[in-house]
Amino acid sequence: MAARRRPSRAPSPAVRDSGRSRRASAPGRRHRAAAACSRRARAVPPSPGAASRRNFPSARPGPARPGPQRAGRWRARPRRPLAVPDEPRRRSAMGFAGDGGVCALWRRAEGPEERRLLELFSYGLIAMGAGSALLLCFIPMPYGRYSSRRFGWLLPARPAWALQELPSLLVPLGLAACGGAVAAARPNRVLLGCFLLHYAHRALIFPLLIREGKPTPFFTFVLALLFCVFNGYLQGRSLTTYATYPPGWLGDPRLITGFLGWLIGMAINIHSDHILRNLRKPGETGYKIPRGGMFEYVSGANFFGEILEWFGFALACCTIESLAFALCTLFILGSRARQHHKWYLEKFEDYPKDRKIVIPFLY
Repeated sequence: MAARRRPSRAPSPAVRDSGRSRRASAPGRRHRAAAACSRRARAVPPSPGAASRRNFPSARPGPARPGPQRAGRWRARPRRPLAVPDEPRRRSAMGFAGDGGVCALWRRAEGPEERRLLELFSYGLIAMGAGSALLLCFIPMPYGRYSSRRFGWLLPARPAWALQELPSLLVPLGLAACGGAVAAARPNRVLLGCFLLHYAHRALIFPLLIREGKPTPFFTFVLALLFCVFNGYLQGRSLTTYATYPPGWLGDPRLITGFLGWLIGMAINIHSDHILRNLRKPGETGYKIPRGGMFEYVSGANFFGEILEWFGFALACCTIESLAFALCTLFILGSRARQHHKWYLEKFEDYPKDRKIVIPFLY
């Protein structure tokens, strides 16, 4: 018996219409999903690295914020470089560094040639001091009680003294601001601080204490100004660029002994100047014999204090530049002290005959 063939059922029109509608509506659903995703992306920026590669194939993890959306795609903004402080550029704005700054000029000059130049300058400073001492044996130093209009017009004592001493303070300070590892070393800072402390007192404090000082001739003022510029560069450049010390130099006997000599000499210098300022009472004129302190031993007690101060500084530094400065100070101030001693002996009959000139018990 032949098998009965089962008749196939044709889908009803309603079923056919529903299948076509599902297939027709699939692209619409995908379009609506992409549009909704685009709206969410515009409304809430995704966190770094949270963008889905499936929905946003061009997205990469990173800190960039999403840009404007177009056709369901997300475009990342280019990253900005982090703002890192540029120290040389900032200092260049201050005029201390940069390609055309003052510090760059000093760095270009640094080298063996300048080191040799400083040595030659040191020998020249010694020769200048010796020549000045020889000249002062015949021509009195036109300063103070020996002022004269023959050496140019007279300047007020206070501003002249402050201006002529100021370069020895400002020049080393500028060199220290441009210094590198040598200037940052602790022994160099201590030694340079001693030099700056002396000239801070001489340029900023001492002029204010002058009482009706004698005018300064213009020629003397210019010579002192040039010397302070020259010596400020010599000592400042040496201690900020070339003078290097072994570890433990702050405990070395040479530095300790030299520092004590510098400190005692500065104290004698300041105390002797105080005695000289107070010789005359307000309203008095004329000159008197200085007494007290180191004036009981030498006529130039203030000069002796400054000589001791700079020889102590030279021992602590152990450089040719500091030694040249100490020797130049000895030559010039020793000649001035001899000039004062001779004037005292001629002016006062009762001047103590046992007083030395500038070095107690010796000279």
